[in-house]
Amino acid sequence: MSAASPGDIAALGGQAAVIALSGAMAPGPFLTLTISRTVRIGARSALLMLVGHAILEGALIIGFSFGLQAFLRQPIVLRSLSLAGGVFLLWMGADLLRGAWTGSIARDLEVAESTSRMGPVTEGALVSLSNPYWLLWWLTVGAALAAQGLSMGPAGVLAFYAGHELGDVAWYAFVILAIAKGRHLLPPRVYRGVMAALALFLLVLGVRFALVGAGVLAAG
Repeated sequence: MSAASPGDIAALGGQAAVIALSGAMAPGPFLTLTISRTVRIGARSALLMLVGHAILEGALIIGFSFGLQAFLRQPIVLRSLSLAGGVFLLWMGADLLRGAWTGSIARDLEVAESTSRMGPVTEGALVSLSNPYWLLWWLTVGAALAAQGLSMGPAGVLAFYAGHELGDVAWYAFVILAIAKGRHLLPPRVYRGVMAALALFLLVLGVRFALVGAGVLAAG
């Protein structure tokens, strides 16, 4: 392990933040469900999804220090996770679409919280894990950056992790707060249409991920 200067450590953290920000801005299941939870329940609940996301990524970095990436790179593991993730997204998309179609989606904060089937922290972790492209990113770009952090010692790992999560939080907090300010202005018909569109996007992603898991589509 080589000694690293504070400048090198700070540069790694900044690089991790910028790369994470660019990745977070790409459409995907996490962004879709963040928007859905913000509209249905509120900003606080949606922000808590980021806690689950961060816990999962923290566990992944710890696992990397013990060689976890070698296990995750096995084709059968990636395909199994893709298939399970596809089924999970299909279930969530179908449930959301059914609620939009029947009008049973509750807009009231207290009602929505009490009827939620899954807490935001748990959902944040599971939605992240359901996306095989998230795992592929961590096995390529993420693994390379994590290796740099590990070579710098605890301070390097912390800088990489903090920078990465800062990039995620910067984008998602902006999206959540922007949507939360206008969610009560949505007419019921528009609200249900937005939920239906999000549900359909989840269903499309779910089918794609399941096909990757079944070996019909390539994961790259």
